[in-house]
Amino acid sequence: MFNFVARSGFALAAIFTVATASQAQDATTPEAEAATYVPLASDGGLGTGVYENETYKGSPDAPIVLIEYASLTCPHCAAFHREGYPLLKPFIEAGQLAYVHRDFPLDGVAYRAALAARCLQGEAYFAAIEALYENQRDWRGGGSEDELAVEISSLTGQSVDEYKACVGDQTNQQTIIERYNTAVEDLGVDGTPRIFINGDPFSPRGGWTEIEAEIERRVSRL
Repeated sequence: MFNFVARSGFALAAIFTVATASQAQDATTPEAEAATYVPLASDGGLGTGVYENETYKGSPDAPIVLIEYASLTCPHCAAFHREGYPLLKPFIEAGQLAYVHRDFPLDGVAYRAALAARCLQGEAYFAAIEALYENQRDWRGGGSEDELAVEISSLTGQSVDEYKACVGDQTNQQTIIERYNTAVEDLGVDGTPRIFINGDPFSPRGGWTEIEAEIERRVSRL
């Protein structure tokens, strides 16, 4: 079935267990997934481009691409979206930076939220991501499937039925799991948030405000 990568002593199979909804589609194959990879202008390989059906912010011609591997229940990811992400917006608007939020769920609740958001496109997707981070304390603790459906769908702007259809979609499930495995096996991602700028890992020492200086440094070299 899916290729689960074990991390930190627990099995992802348990984390990623989701009851499949009746609306679920046929799952894509790993070969089909690999074929949909589309590079951006700065592409230098894995970690610097986007997948064909992946929503991102910015211009496809942006010379700098920042990819954030994130779990929607991760407090540090929420901190990045409060403190670091706003500093990226001027570069995105100037066409200098493209930003990708790529799911790396660390638990079943984050996995369900990621599945729900994957059904959204463009600004609706990023509005849902922001709402989930801003209200993270209200829903990250989990609950029953019905409770999660009500809580998460209220933040993503979906109906409960739409949420359940997205979470039960086998294509969505396999896409997230395959990209998770690729991040672990090919990039060494082992937690969140993990940020890559044009393929280079970025880890600030003094807080997320350092990301502005890093992008400015790269812009100055263009």
